Amino acid sequence: MKTRQVEVGQAYLAKVSGQLVTVRVVGRSPYKRGQFELFDALNLATGRRIRITAARLRGRAEKEG
Repeated sequence: MKTRQVEVGQAYLAKVSGQLVTVRVVGRSPYKRGQFELFDALNLATGRRIRITAARLRGRAEKEG
């Protein structure tokens, strides 16, 4: 996905550790990875907070959880 397509508060499918999981984007991170903007997200499968780029997001999740 592109950075401008990501909405805070929405649930997305994301590639995390080689698997597709559902994450909820909770905000924009103040950090950057090179030229890429990072987002703070919550992995709904494990409950852990992660930082993720828009490129790892695959699209909106149909159902959360």
